[in-house]
Amino acid sequence: MHDQPFGQRILSWAGGPAEADRFVALGGIRLPAEPDPAALRHALDAAVARHPVLGQGPVPLRTVEDVWAAAAAGRYPPDARCLLWAYLAGTELLLVAHHNVTDPWSMRLLVREVLKPGCGPAPSYLDSASTHPPHRVARFAPFWKRMLTDVPALAPGGGGDVGTAEVRAPSGITQARAGAVARAVRSTPFVVLFTAFARALDQLRQGDAVVPVLTHGRRRSDWDTVGLYMNVLPVRLATSTVGAVHSAFAEAYANEIPFPLLLDAVPQAEALFTEGGPSLAQFEVIQVPAGGGIEPLTIPPGLGLGGPVLPVNGLTFWLEPGAGGAYTVCLRYHRSYREAEMRALIGRFVDRWEEIDAHATRA
Repeated sequence: MHDQPFGQRILSWAGGPAEADRFVALGGIRLPAEPDPAALRHALDAAVARHPVLGQGPVPLRTVEDVWAAAAAGRYPPDARCLLWAYLAGTELLLVAHHNVTDPWSMRLLVREVLKPGCGPAPSYLDSASTHPPHRVARFAPFWKRMLTDVPALAPGGGGDVGTAEVRAPSGITQARAGAVARAVRSTPFVVLFTAFARALDQLRQGDAVVPVLTHGRRRSDWDTVGLYMNVLPVRLATSTVGAVHSAFAEAYANEIPFPLLLDAVPQAEALFTEGGPSLAQFEVIQVPAGGGIEPLTIPPGLGLGGPVLPVNGLTFWLEPGAGGAYTVCLRYHRSYREAEMRALIGRFVDRWEEIDAHATRA
């Protein structure tokens, strides 16, 4: 019997990131005024004391000139005594936590606790969440066998280099606009953004596409819980209308089981998601609790921290919300693709989004 949370089992199965001491989740915010460092240190230590998943205090807090430069120069070993680090530059506060124990959602909850201690602490992740009813796995296994049979790879890139590279670009899309478009087409913000991505992939697709989507694997009762809740949900797309993508995602979500158990039930699928496997496109929208008067900082390009959970044999495309709820497009890709090809993909994503937006506005 495994006693690891499923998110940690996914990281273990994937072999871990190439640089384990750079694989972190980030929570950057702009404070209304410069805090007292001693009071901030006390609040950080109190948060760690409430959440043993983060290790033991004291939290390393550094006052620096530039939070991003300081964080990029740091190392974050997964076996450190405390798995939460903090940088302060004037009114900018950056929290860094190892991805083995937290995710972007958790970071926002921790920020809320640190800034507003009176709001009450969020509960910590419970190890009991690493169990799953066997009958549910058996019931959904046939669905996944169908979905993960004869999976086509993306069209190969035009380069011959090895390794991965990353580009970031503003999207011009805000969380508020995504929500408005979703309401107009009777779907969800995630689905309309996913649809724009699916359409942008058309030039790289050869028939169907299987897109591993990173979800938070949370039940509603777990959404205000600190700790790593993560699941990989493969979604098979045939056509890329909003309705078709909505149906495909809803069907996959209705059959969701923890990814390690999916691979146990469909062992032949493991080769699809391991290092050196077929070229696939991964997709994620970073989701964090909204509101609370917290102004997030936009992560700059080239930071060299974090990264995809699964190996990048093709590309992984994710959206990060920043100041004003504006999404930044982040794209990590295998160097067999050229940078120009990937920037063109970002351009197509924005164009397809604008088409969906315009159609929703006319409807």
